[in-house]
Amino acid sequence: MTVTATTSFHDNEMLKLRRHISALASLPISDAPVLSAYFDVRTSPEAMESALKIWAIAAKHQLPAKQRTLFRQSKEELVMMLRQKWPESIRSLAVFSRVGQHPFLMVLPFEAVIETQFYCDDRPVIFPLVQLKDRFHRFVLAICTEETSRVMELNLGTIREDIHLHKSVANIELDRHESREKIMHRRAEDARRFAREEAHVIGDLMARQSLSHLIIAGQPRSISAVRDQLPKHLLSSIVDALPHAPNGHDCSSLIEEAIKAFVEAEKKESRRAVEKIQDLVRSKGLAVVGMHACRDAIFAGAVAQLVIAEELHPTEREELVRLATLRDLPIEVCENDSLLLSLGGVGCMLRFRMEYLPADGIDAWGGG
Repeated sequence: MTVTATTSFHDNEMLKLRRHISALASLPISDAPVLSAYFDVRTSPEAMESALKIWAIAAKHQLPAKQRTLFRQSKEELVMMLRQKWPESIRSLAVFSRVGQHPFLMVLPFEAVIETQFYCDDRPVIFPLVQLKDRFHRFVLAICTEETSRVMELNLGTIREDIHLHKSVANIELDRHESREKIMHRRAEDARRFAREEAHVIGDLMARQSLSHLIIAGQPRSISAVRDQLPKHLLSSIVDALPHAPNGHDCSSLIEEAIKAFVEAEKKESRRAVEKIQDLVRSKGLAVVGMHACRDAIFAGAVAQLVIAEELHPTEREELVRLATLRDLPIEVCENDSLLLSLGGVGCMLRFRMEYLPADGIDAWGGG
């Protein structure tokens, strides 16, 4: 067997994204507005610039007169970033701009897709980044055939490590002097050995990069062989199996299919989190739902996890994800979840019951 590894030696992309979100959430308010722009750069620069211009005409008139000049200057910074030449691999940009006495500019290029949208507020709008972090988590994709295999780490929809495996070529001259049974036995053993090597590489990558989700794709027989060699703890990490062989050396369609499968699995995980919140509210009181109850619980330091609907009012949604980010709480984003919407669009799992707060109330727990 031959193994070839291609690794992107960058800092962990997810860790960098968390740091950027935290920095944006903690940006102090000033007299100048912050413009938050998300661009899908797969569309033409002219179309994105036109969309920004149309939005800016309406947004500027919502501001006090003294902020309109600052708004226009920030908008020009967005246009300058948009007109830059970005690599073909970049599919979206997040740009945050503020001018005035406390200027601020942050530009985040992504190989994942974020739809074009614009905001003007006294703080950066971070929910699209929180949603991106939740939607495009890291996972391993193994594409298996009888002769070759690729084991990849995907991070934010992009390949970060790519390991190629090739099955050793059998010695045909020796095969001709052996019985049919011995030939079949040896080839079966070669197949099992190759599957064991694939399983070892998968397990090593998942352990080394602390990954907990796995998707296996390729020829059905090869998928089954690799599954038979995986230990139990890795079997439980399998998100989906895609019984489709790659189109020659082109695995792009399988990668896209794997990302879609992972997103669907994330939605199922989100639904389980919502159902758990509902059960905890009914039984043990270790969860709360609704905007005000969740905000109070976060201030009280009682929250273990925030579960929030994409459809929640943008102002409330932004406030809660900012508070959760400042406290380094895990955030689960749900889309089109009717159960969560019926509960008020947001819920929190708690570390302790709210009635166990000290007599001095929320402030005694470090709330603000």
